[in-house]
Amino acid sequence: MLFFRYLPIGVLVISATVLAACASEPAPPPTATSLPPTMAPPTMPPAATATTQVAATSTPEPTSIPYDSNDAMYKVFPGFGRTSNVTYDALDEVRMNKDKSMVPVLVESMRYQSTANARDATAYVLGELTGERYGGDDWKGWMEWLGNHSDEYPPPSGYLEWKINFMSQLHPRFASFLYPARNGEVTVDLTEIVWGGVLPDGIPDIRDPKMLTPDEADFLDDDERVFGVSINGDTRAYPLRIINGHEMVNDTVGGEPISLAW
Repeated sequence: MLFFRYLPIGVLVISATVLAACASEPAPPPTATSLPPTMAPPTMPPAATATTQVAATSTPEPTSIPYDSNDAMYKVFPGFGRTSNVTYDALDEVRMNKDKSMVPVLVESMRYQSTANARDATAYVLGELTGERYGGDDWKGWMEWLGNHSDEYPPPSGYLEWKINFMSQLHPRFASFLYPARNGEVTVDLTEIVWGGVLPDGIPDIRDPKMLTPDEADFLDDDERVFGVSINGDTRAYPLRIINGHEMVNDTVGGEPISLAW
């Protein structure tokens, strides 16, 4: 599978025949499409002709735009549901320029490309840049591979702003999570921050749960996994089986507010 860009280059040569109107020339006839099917256009009266030669002109060559990784990010993924020829042209430019800084961008955006063809094209370019051959339908495979090789493929300099723009399309609050990174307040690899599949507050947390004594919790097995917390002599056990569907518990233990995330 290859991608090519065609640039129109042409030379336009124009010659015109000017009809000199007669003094008694009638009004122009109606067009053929305005006549009933059984009628034919009237015959035009003969007219004297004269020929005028127009100087030949040529279409100028289009100005070449230098390749830029930061610009390519927005072309490769212009937005959700907006795959177009611009996407394929951008992928081809990335491939031809052997731009390995685009690897994290391609992996992340491949998940959201709106067509199977666009995902396959993205996977093809990734294969050309990395030598790996995961398919366009194997985003998880690409993500796991990137997690083990992220040091080899640092993203373009404008990646943070691209990611803020990208995440804001999912939900404005996602973008706000990344704003501190603009001031260097970041302790994680930004390429590893991905959408979990739900919107903010899409999974309700457990707040101030009612606690039971060990004897009352007869629904738990002896080998049940729990998260144990002990603060100021106050001890709690949060069963994994219960919090697994909520992913977070907000509680007060020993007079201190806590958040337990899973």
